[in-house]
Amino acid sequence: MSTDSYKPSQEPEPKRLKPNEPQFSRRHTERAPAPSSSFANNDKKTPSWLRTNQSEINGKYDKYGERPVSQSNANDDRVNRLKRARELQQPPDRRRQDDDDQEEEDEGISPYTHLQVANPSAIHHEEEPRYQTFQSRISNREYRDTNSIVRAHYNQRTQQAKQQGSRVNSPIYKLRNFNNAIKYILLGNWVKHHPEETDFFALLDLCCGKGGDLNKCEFVGIDQYIGIDIADLSVKEAYERYSKQKARFKHSGRNANRYNFEACFATGDCFTQYVPDVLEPNFPGIINRAFPVDAVSAQFSLHYSFESEEKVRTLLTNVTRSLCTGGTFIGTIPSSDFIKSQIVSKKYTRDDKGRVKFGNSLYSVTFEQDPPEDGVFSPAFGNKYNYWLKDAVDNVPEYVVPFETLRALCEEYDLVLKYKKNFIDIFNLEIPKYFSKLNRNLVEGMKRSDGKYGAEGDEKEAVGFYIGFVFEKV
Repeated sequence: MSTDSYKPSQEPEPKRLKPNEPQFSRRHTERAPAPSSSFANNDKKTPSWLRTNQSEINGKYDKYGERPVSQSNANDDRVNRLKRARELQQPPDRRRQDDDDQEEEDEGISPYTHLQVANPSAIHHEEEPRYQTFQSRISNREYRDTNSIVRAHYNQRTQQAKQQGSRVNSPIYKLRNFNNAIKYILLGNWVKHHPEETDFFALLDLCCGKGGDLNKCEFVGIDQYIGIDIADLSVKEAYERYSKQKARFKHSGRNANRYNFEACFATGDCFTQYVPDVLEPNFPGIINRAFPVDAVSAQFSLHYSFESEEKVRTLLTNVTRSLCTGGTFIGTIPSSDFIKSQIVSKKYTRDDKGRVKFGNSLYSVTFEQDPPEDGVFSPAFGNKYNYWLKDAVDNVPEYVVPFETLRALCEEYDLVLKYKKNFIDIFNLEIPKYFSKLNRNLVEGMKRSDGKYGAEGDEKEAVGFYIGFVFEKV
């Protein structure tokens, strides 16, 4: 198989884990010795998530793990989950359209009839769709903080998307499909239910955006979805997307073209707020009903938290306190190794302001300050750059995530690294197994000019900028 593409007729056997490779398992009786870390407190055995900001978070998570298990419904739940597993093997033409395709219209069904969605803003009226490449219009950028810019950017994306037209005309349509395939693979491989820990099969989506991963949650067969995002218009759009596709449960059997899970959505900042503070005022009882969850997902977002160590620690507190033992933290972030290689090999130019910049016709990274010549960022926090992705991200501030720093911090929060690969490697290793499972339009949207499937040209470098990771709570 080619190192950057896939052709079905040459499908190899999926790669199997070697005995000494890390495997997904929730039953850990011992922890391997943690590598030395500047963030570890070797004098205290208590994990960081039990020590951090106790005066602030004490009592907020007390209800986690107290969810009652309904024995009367336990057998029905297991039967339904077995049905779901069988339905995941259905041919791709039976599956729902992918995130970028037009969704079937249906009247809204509120997941909580008296609450609906937390903190929504009004969305502007739709106009006749006509595709236009996205460009944000954020004024006074130099006087805004990162949170304000990110919130304004994604709210504007939500508004403008309604006037852009079909995304099949987007200049990054193939790239979007490739990224969606990666997320299907990561969630499909690593979101697992732990019935001995929790009654509900639940997922917490931090920085959920417009609900672009709702289809993927249906793909893995969850029972409960909780989405939180800083952009209120995006949260409103996510709720509307869910409502249109929400299955009616008065008929027996599973509707393959609907969302067969309950969901709630709330506006909040998971880098500065704690999850109970975001959810409980809007969804009383949700913590007791749905937590701890089986998986936490943070897609293309964790890098915003690396503005400061405090934000990263708040995020990791939310992750570890929300997860059941054996649960997984799954995410995608820019690769610090990729950034380092560009700097060390001097594959960059300087813009008209003299700033270091690298990229191509589809994406670019521009540093506010000159990066270190060896590509090693120290201190690890606050290393800002502006990221541009054609038709998606318009020079929004992001922060370098030195991965070893992330790994060391996660270990303090009882999160052990199980998986880390760049997008190209994930695709090459896993797509043979997923090729027949993914939506046909998504697959065809990844066809290259040579008839194979995968990324090519500038798209390949743009997706190579990212890695996928999985941590497991022990």
